[in-house]
Amino acid sequence: MFEIDQRSRIPIYEQIKNQILLFIRMGVFKPNEQLPSIRSVSQQTGINVNTVKKAFADLETEGVIYSLVGRGCFVSSDAVDNTSIADKALKEIEPDIRSMKTKGVDKDSLISLIERIYSEDN
Repeated sequence: MFEIDQRSRIPIYEQIKNQILLFIRMGVFKPNEQLPSIRSVSQQTGINVNTVKKAFADLETEGVIYSLVGRGCFVSSDAVDNTSIADKALKEIEPDIRSMKTKGVDKDSLISLIERIYSEDN
């Protein structure tokens, strides 16, 4: 289910977070549904348990998932409508866009790149 790109510049825990978020948006994981355990994700991907735990902890901090002691992690009822993650992502990318502008990347090129990325199959 999870695919990790070891050569990616994106940290592994971020890749796991992004895939969980994608699965939630696609409806694979529904509100209040239990997620695979941290240990099972670790075994399936071959990734250290602590790395997977960090991804889950970040998602819990962001309000996307919640945990119940002894039962596991579940998708929050408002996970699909959670705008805090998108807001955070926009704030994180703003310095990069400003840097691109300074380096001479024109607006049309940036828009073309965004359209290409959004048209790719996930």
